[in-house]
Amino acid sequence: MDVDRAVVWGVVGLVVVTTLASGPLVGAVDLTSDAETPAYGSGSVTVGSASLPERATLTAGRFGAGEYTLRVPDATVAITAVEGRPLLVYRLEVDERGYTRSTTHFLSTESVGSYAASMSDDTFPPDTVNQTSYEGRLQVVVRANDTSRVVAERSTTVEVIG
Repeated sequence: MDVDRAVVWGVVGLVVVTTLASGPLVGAVDLTSDAETPAYGSGSVTVGSASLPERATLTAGRFGAGEYTLRVPDATVAITAVEGRPLLVYRLEVDERGYTRSTTHFLSTESVGSYAASMSDDTFPPDTVNQTSYEGRLQVVVRANDTSRVVAERSTTVEVIG
């Protein structure tokens, strides 16, 4: 019986010593594994082509009341290779309004092929929309390893639908 009791106390003691040695108070031993996943924005991406929409819409709320909703169709990007975890940014700039909106997409090897880069909708108060259309610029930008490069760019018309 004394051997069984000694084994139990030995295991309890080992658990307590390990917890104390690797815990935040002492921290003498690090039992965690190193992260093997690369950080976002590192690596590389190869883009074969990109297709950007010709127009976006700024649509009035129902019955002439409410806010205008900006909708930008998806960009289609042909991704041929991805290493690490690079970023893809889909951006709209409308200089006349002093407006910029962008959406960041986190790429992985699963992104290879035809990739639809979307941009979330935005709203504007009705008293700030005073033209029938605005000229804008769409861009698809790749960011990796602290560098950015534009892979597609085009002028676009933001049509106001009242």
